[in-house]
Amino acid sequence: MQYRIDKVKNSKQLNENVGVNPYIYDNPKFIEALEKAIEPSSFICSYVASAIKMLEGNKITIYGFSISENPEAKYFVEENGEDSEEGHHFAVMNSRYIIDPWVYDNFNRSVFDLQNKNDEEIVRYLYGNSDNWTNITNGAEDFKSMFPKTYNTFLNQYVR
Repeated sequence: MQYRIDKVKNSKQLNENVGVNPYIYDNPKFIEALEKAIEPSSFICSYVASAIKMLEGNKITIYGFSISENPEAKYFVEENGEDSEEGHHFAVMNSRYIIDPWVYDNFNRSVFDLQNKNDEEIVRYLYGNSDNWTNITNGAEDFKSMFPKTYNTFLNQYVR
């Protein structure tokens, strides 16, 4: 199984310089494969974060927040009209890169660098105050167990 995951991550169709490059997730083909694999159950942020964790392993921490507890996450209120009971989940790689393919369609990117001053404004707009994030890694369901039928579909999008 790990071989297949590595093969997906290292596919030239995704990115020629993959390795530990989080920007692989800015690739529209990857986003399309992820959407196709998850779509039968809906493209939900929790599932997306779980898929990233499946591919990247221990480098990933999954965080979440509720709108009511993180009102600085303006995007989810202003653009999506989420109510205060709703929230959002996303992956963070190596405590540095937010990886969130769920927002790709609206921002044409999925990766935001917590150490890059140029990303501060968009990170604050999307994810609010990081003090209001909750580490839900241990409580997040494993992608493979959530989607046993679509797991292979997802991996096979690039493994030919």
